[in-house]
Amino acid sequence: MEDMGIKNTKIVCDPLWGLIEITDFLPMIDVPPFQALGFKYQLGVTSLLFPSATHTRKQHSFGAFKRTQALADRWLHRRFITKDEARLVTAYALWHDIGHGPFSHVVEEVTRELYGRDHDQNGSLIIERLKEAVEAVGVNFTEFKKFFTRENPLYRAVHDKNLGTEKLDYLARDAYYTLEYLAHHAYFIDGKLAIDEKAIDQAKAVQEFYVKMYKNVYLRKNSAIAQRLVQKMTAELLRVHPMSEDAFWALTDFGLLGLFETSHSDTVRILYRRFVNRQLPKTAIALRPEAFAAIDKTVGKSQIIVGVPSEQMECFIHSSHFSKPSQLEIVEKDIERIAGLPPQSVTVVPPASVERFVPQDIAIYIPGGKLTQLSDYFGDHFQALKEEGRSYVVLRICTFEEHRAVLSDPAVAEKVTSYILTLTA
Repeated sequence: MEDMGIKNTKIVCDPLWGLIEITDFLPMIDVPPFQALGFKYQLGVTSLLFPSATHTRKQHSFGAFKRTQALADRWLHRRFITKDEARLVTAYALWHDIGHGPFSHVVEEVTRELYGRDHDQNGSLIIERLKEAVEAVGVNFTEFKKFFTRENPLYRAVHDKNLGTEKLDYLARDAYYTLEYLAHHAYFIDGKLAIDEKAIDQAKAVQEFYVKMYKNVYLRKNSAIAQRLVQKMTAELLRVHPMSEDAFWALTDFGLLGLFETSHSDTVRILYRRFVNRQLPKTAIALRPEAFAAIDKTVGKSQIIVGVPSEQMECFIHSSHFSKPSQLEIVEKDIERIAGLPPQSVTVVPPASVERFVPQDIAIYIPGGKLTQLSDYFGDHFQALKEEGRSYVVLRICTFEEHRAVLSDPAVAEKVTSYILTLTA
């Protein structure tokens, strides 16, 4: 039969995008570090609370790739970028998460202290070993690296805090929410990501939605506690079962869980059984800003809420006692001693920085070529989001259910709280 010149295309099926053609990028897809993303959950431990939240970083990477491909086509048509830049930024979107380790951000507090690297820095190292795959898809490797080092401002197309394609994809994927109107009115002008003035309302809605997702999903109480439990198990595992940094980064979520289950450490195995059975620690003492101390409902719970000045909460956020897993372990042991509780029974969940909730300003394109800022029109919008972020800030002192009544006893809670306050004195 005569060769009809039919192209042998490769596609993947995505629940949000439908069919995504990946033919031209197969060399970058068929490498172990990218394939490993298929065994790393996008939302870490969130599936403990939301059983269907099991989408992976590989799925997200394909979504960011497709979204960036569509964006690059629009920008190419508008002459914001060149063909080479369109190819570069699309390839970067595919690999933007390649540096993630098991449980992604959850264990990064451990890796940052132990190895001195986060997933972005690890990604920069990984791609050095994959130069051949990058060049096989017709991408200049030297220019490609500049996206990982942030030397090329076009990286913002993927990683802008407000409008980046990976942000829009994971918000859409995490909540089955579509943001196409905003995506179609995003521009790249003078090295900045901007939106058309007609999409201002949608931009504000995305920022508000982002904050709500942090409250209801990413930093949900039990999710934050589960994350800290994974950090504790990881730190203990690496003490009793040392491994090279490369070996650790190469682990998948399931690989790390397997090491927890078979660890030589009784502590790790006991905590692991609690984790997989969802017998998580419960909050016994919670320190919150005074203005929001009444938010947690404590009726019928062995729990005490302590209101502290906002300035004190800021000190907790920035204190070295709460910013490193090794320091947190010392605090947890001290609390166990003060409360007369057994080892490994206390878990301290430090507060998240308010800055995580405060969105960056957004450049607004006004017909005629002028760029202005969203805050020029809606300053109160940013202030409201910042204030809402403050309401989520809490330092939790948790323990397992059988010890909760002891730790939340008023006399014990007062001693523990006094100790915590001395750490920022």
